[in-house]
Amino acid sequence: MNALVSVVCGFGFGLGITGIAAAWHAADAGTVHPRAGRWLERLRLHLPLLALSGLVGVVAEVATGWPVALPIAGAAVFGLPKLLGQTSGAVSIEKIEAIAGWTEMLQGTLAASAGLSQAIVATAPLSPLPVRGAASRLAGRLSAGMQPQDALLQFADELADPCADRVVCALQLAITSRAQRMGDLLAALADSTRDEVALRLRIDTSRASVRSSVRTVLVFSVSFAVGLTILAHPYLAPFQSGEGQIVLAAVGALYAAGLTLMVFLARPPAPVRLLVHREAGQ
Repeated sequence: MNALVSVVCGFGFGLGITGIAAAWHAADAGTVHPRAGRWLERLRLHLPLLALSGLVGVVAEVATGWPVALPIAGAAVFGLPKLLGQTSGAVSIEKIEAIAGWTEMLQGTLAASAGLSQAIVATAPLSPLPVRGAASRLAGRLSAGMQPQDALLQFADELADPCADRVVCALQLAITSRAQRMGDLLAALADSTRDEVALRLRIDTSRASVRSSVRTVLVFSVSFAVGLTILAHPYLAPFQSGEGQIVLAAVGALYAAGLTLMVFLARPPAPVRLLVHREAGQ
């Protein structure tokens, strides 16, 4: 029974790697849907962690002799860094600060009498790091002749933040309505974005004790499970059977669900966006 489950898990892991490689090749060839292309781009970023999780899962299965240890250990290696990262709003605050900085750069470039598209192209390579990739892709789309409104909507989708949506709305207004005093509008947006950064910092500080408690529970729970597996292996002997493996898989799934819900409760709610761009035909 254990050998059969091991073979199935190994076959599934190999099939998954093959599917990732095929999808990657299709994305490079430009034959996939744009939304699927964005998912593949995220997959590329997570590929090293996926490989590490698969390796740790195989090692855990060999060390314990439990086929179910492969998906449990692999899911833990892949999911725990994300759960720990989601207990903090530092990433979103850095993104908002970067949006404010890029907005100020746009305002200064426009003050030098450059056009809006030229200002975006000129400031993209110098934009703050959290938004540099999205700004560079926006500049590339504009340089390639894409409609500015569509390019700006894709830029807003990539950043996925209400502050970016407000800046995009102002830029679209400048493109479609020839808005006057655009520099003053961008300066006001940058100031309001700085104010939101200060507000989110205060909220983030007030939730520090909750995040610390969640991290403590996560680290202690995982350490206890690993220590029990290593130091009290005879105590876990009933899990060697097929029925025990099924029970272990159910316990692992419930445990993962509980940790995820706990992190979700400690995480601040996602802000409501102003712009939601949908692909054509959807």
